[in-house]
Amino acid sequence: RVFHDCSAAGTAPRLVEDARGEATMASRQNADPEEEGWEKTDFPVVCEDCLGPNPYIRMQRQDYAAECAISGRPFTVFRWRPGTEARYKKTVVCKEIALAKNVCQVCLLDLDYGIPVQARDAALGREAANNETALMGAKSDVNIEYQTEQIARRIANGEDVAAEASGLAAGGALVAGGAGGKARAHEILSRMARKKPYYNKNKTAICTFWLRNACTRADCPYRPCNGDTHMPELTSAPEMRTQNIKDRYYGVNDPVAEKMLKKNEERDAKAKASMAPPEDATITTLYVGGIDERVTEEALRDHFYAFGKLKSVRVMHAKKCAFVTFDERQGAEAAAAAGHEAHVAGLRCRVMWGKPSAAKRKNAPGGPQQAPAGSAQQAHQQASNPGAFDPASMPLPFAPPASTDARAAYPSTDPRALGSRGAEKE
Repeated sequence: RVFHDCSAAGTAPRLVEDARGEATMASRQNADPEEEGWEKTDFPVVCEDCLGPNPYIRMQRQDYAAECAISGRPFTVFRWRPGTEARYKKTVVCKEIALAKNVCQVCLLDLDYGIPVQARDAALGREAANNETALMGAKSDVNIEYQTEQIARRIANGEDVAAEASGLAAGGALVAGGAGGKARAHEILSRMARKKPYYNKNKTAICTFWLRNACTRADCPYRPCNGDTHMPELTSAPEMRTQNIKDRYYGVNDPVAEKMLKKNEERDAKAKASMAPPEDATITTLYVGGIDERVTEEALRDHFYAFGKLKSVRVMHAKKCAFVTFDERQGAEAAAAAGHEAHVAGLRCRVMWGKPSAAKRKNAPGGPQQAPAGSAQQAHQQASNPGAFDPASMPLPFAPPASTDARAAYPSTDPRALGSRGAEKE
């Protein structure tokens, strides 16, 4: 992306009034930004959603223009418009605070997955109060300032604070408790992660005068007066409309994260119930769906051989599925108990129990018996409508008269004569 700096060169730093008192305001006016360590940067830390679809952005920058909503330190504010129909957006937290939790400076969502901090920490099995970069233990202004300076110092020394906050190691691998915990965390995060940018959150606000049926502006730029009638905020739950910025950053009491986690738990419970072993003990086959050309037979064998000895692996790329058959039922049950999703060759696949073949179902005791099509159709008609007319009981039409050798009365009516007089009688 190309950013254009629209800030006025050579202007003096502007401070915003501090709500905590005039004494603090006066002390900050006389303070030296370099000695205090205030943030001054040339580029913000924002997500793809907040930047918008336009690759060229005209961005305004102003040094020390506002206080960080978390630490209270003055920082460089960036302001831009993501699109022609979007509202102006600006950064609300400083860069050090955003990198400490690997979140966007505007929406405070995770930069890698696009989900709230509480949902990400829950997937990683991490408590917000035990996170070193959460600043939960710093209550006073002095402690918050000290913690922020420590984070800035670590960033200056080249430490990847953002990767540690998001649970990623130096190589990009997830850091979780053991191999099982890593796989589980990766599965949950991949499921909740946003797959593509969501630009609808950049739309203009809803007109408050329209809500009171009192908007008289002919060129009102707010919804729905500007023609955009898509307003999901009006139908959402009341708790979704009032969110605290500090709770979102610290990962506590976030209604959006709680809704996502609840939906994930319901899905896990439903998937767990569907993965129950079938009653037929002879079934040792698992169905693997959602594959493509990257998933080969060797990749499937490498993934499932840890659960038991494999009998056969059949891959059908045309139908985007595969069938893995184990020698013993215990191996199939262990693979099914590992989860209804498997990551093979970097692809997330769904796992289900296989079904018995049609021949086995036919030969099974108590299975369906094939009946003649006619008798089955007649029985169905009689059972559905006893008084209906049965075409089979209809009598046959009268048989045509038997052909005789008697000549017709006239030669023209004799089909054998073809209109001629024929032979004369002797």
